[in-house]
Amino acid sequence: MHLKYLLMASALIAGPAMAQSPNVGQNAGLQDIVVTAQRREENLQKAALAVSAVTGDTLVKQSVTQATDLSRLVPALQVAPAASFTQIYMRGIGSFGANAFAEQGVAFNLDGIYLSRPAAPAALFYDLERIEALKGPQGTLYGRNASGGALNVITAKPKLGETGGFVNAEYGNYNAFKTSAAINLALGEQWAARLSGQYARHDGYMSDGYDDENTGALRGQVKFDNRAGINATLMLDYGHVGGKGSGGTIMPLLGNGRLGPSDPAVVAAYLSKSPTAPVPQITAKGDGFQDNSYYGAALTANADLGFATLTVIPAWRKTDLNFLSYASSFLIRDIEKSRQGSVEARLANRSGPVNWVAGAYWFNEHVDANQRYDQGSNGLQVNSLLDTQSLAAFGQATVTLAPTFRVTGGLRYTDDRKQQATNFTTMPFVGFVSPGTGNFTPIFASIPAVATTDIHFRKATWKAGVEYDVAPRSLFYASVATGFKSGALYAASGQNYSAPENLTAYTIGSKNRFLDNRLQLNVEAFWWDYRNQQISHLGPVQVATTPGGAVYAPVFLTENAGGAKLYGLEAEVLFKPTPHDLLTADIQWLHARYKTFGYYAYSSSGATPAAGCAVAPTSRIAATTGAAIFSVDCSGRPLVNAPDWTINLAYEHKFDLADGANLTFGADTRIQSASYVSIDYLPDGRQGAYTTSNARLAYEPAGGRYTLTAFVNNIEDTRVFSASFQSPVKNGVLYNQLRAPRTFGIRGSLRF
Repeated sequence: MHLKYLLMASALIAGPAMAQSPNVGQNAGLQDIVVTAQRREENLQKAALAVSAVTGDTLVKQSVTQATDLSRLVPALQVAPAASFTQIYMRGIGSFGANAFAEQGVAFNLDGIYLSRPAAPAALFYDLERIEALKGPQGTLYGRNASGGALNVITAKPKLGETGGFVNAEYGNYNAFKTSAAINLALGEQWAARLSGQYARHDGYMSDGYDDENTGALRGQVKFDNRAGINATLMLDYGHVGGKGSGGTIMPLLGNGRLGPSDPAVVAAYLSKSPTAPVPQITAKGDGFQDNSYYGAALTANADLGFATLTVIPAWRKTDLNFLSYASSFLIRDIEKSRQGSVEARLANRSGPVNWVAGAYWFNEHVDANQRYDQGSNGLQVNSLLDTQSLAAFGQATVTLAPTFRVTGGLRYTDDRKQQATNFTTMPFVGFVSPGTGNFTPIFASIPAVATTDIHFRKATWKAGVEYDVAPRSLFYASVATGFKSGALYAASGQNYSAPENLTAYTIGSKNRFLDNRLQLNVEAFWWDYRNQQISHLGPVQVATTPGGAVYAPVFLTENAGGAKLYGLEAEVLFKPTPHDLLTADIQWLHARYKTFGYYAYSSSGATPAAGCAVAPTSRIAATTGAAIFSVDCSGRPLVNAPDWTINLAYEHKFDLADGANLTFGADTRIQSASYVSIDYLPDGRQGAYTTSNARLAYEPAGGRYTLTAFVNNIEDTRVFSASFQSPVKNGVLYNQLRAPRTFGIRGSLRF
């Protein structure tokens, strides 16, 4: 309760500096930011929806170079690694995306282009204008797989008539070296180009070198504007992610260090857990790696037709994954090639009493995946050809009924067609044979199966809302919106897909500026109804039929496990008492609990699965002798990655020096209450309440051409769990992944 009162009190005196960029005078008051969350440019304070924005300058100051770094900036957002994949959760809504079948529950978009692969949010976080975090379903304007919200990455665009650029370089502990640069070139009156790049590396945070970074990326853009209503921007980008990749450590944590999966102490602890030798064991080695490449091309073209503006965005992306990981306690070997193409065309009218947008969307994706999972006493090989085709039509309009009162309505219809041709083989351990030498030779069964699917998922999503200008700088809004995540496929010879999940969100909010534009108070209350949630886990799927009934073997599957109610409050407050001081805070209270939540678990040893939920045996027939299948009921438990309280506080002060230079001191802290990071709900998969803080001191000479900054992140060196996974063969053994430890260094920025 003390934490609750502290957060409520903090909301009265601070606010979110991250969501700012220049619009009004630097010293006149709070600055504004322009967002495109509703497919049109508008002041963030005038946008009648729940959205937070983080500027590109803030991303540089916070050393953000990958998606997982975003968790410390937006309270509603939790981003975690899963081998080479990225899991994005918005207020507990997301998905454990860890194979070729997975799709996000929070849409990830680059300059308006939806990126479907869970591995796609990589090598993109440089030379950005801003990032927008849209909270709640965005089914009308963003469509499929935006049930929890959307994360929009907006790159810095070429500017006509300007030549200049910047170079950022950073060095710190763990041999961290990060650099990014961009140059903008004016090419006559109607053309401009921009070339930018990034290189970021650091040694592994874990004792065996895992949790390292080795990222390189390039982006080129060319813009044409005839200054008569026609403009277009062509973007080409490439990124590569290497290194050893993410790591996990056996729980409870051993010693005081960050012991990686192949550390001898971790291996010994794992081997001591039942079942032990001579049952076959797989142990982590130091040969994990990532060799992942990303390619993209997109054209954004706009034409003023008089009555409306036509926007057409054709795009193509290619993702080539090649990695080996032990982060989850066993070997994962993945070679995956995906290709996606999309075209969005829309008309938008931004004047008059009716502000509307209407459009159509086409999406096509092909994935060729070769995935191997070796768990020692159980193995799985999955070779898949996956195809997705999606068509959608949408429209949304805001009608002004009075000078200060508007209503909004939107509708979208989506048709998803998903196909698969998958060959998979389950190889469970069935026993030993002695050839008379006293040696035991393990015997593995080989259960091949084929999964074929050709199915449509069709859905209409909608939005309705009202907004009222209480005062020139005060907006009240309320809305009801729906969203859905398309059904998911998986490898099984029988039922091999889950139904779509659905979310309906009710939102009431208010955005305000007071005290001559020096105090900002934005408040949002929300209530979400979450149905048919898809969860991904190792569970039983049908592989054969016998006279006794269906036979099941373990596969990483996605199934509909239940529904939940979520409600809460978020307060974003910002206070600028003087031109040199800025106090900020973003505070969220979230109550997220399952009404119903149940699934089946496969136990290769026959032992009752370890879970912090009700577990009961079933009559389902396991594929191997001694194995058993259980039902697990976690109804009433909280959603994972959904802490009840999250607060970000920050303070910044600028000191003017006699020679015209200045020093800027900034500090921020994140306080988060306890939450689970695994659906097992075991004590070792629970992250306790924690605090992490950052500080920086920047020197800028007169003229402001360069800046020198000293910084330290995670001052407390708090160990924070980002994900947790239970060993499929050693009951109750968890491997947890960790967020970054204390890091510090210096940064130089040069503008020209």
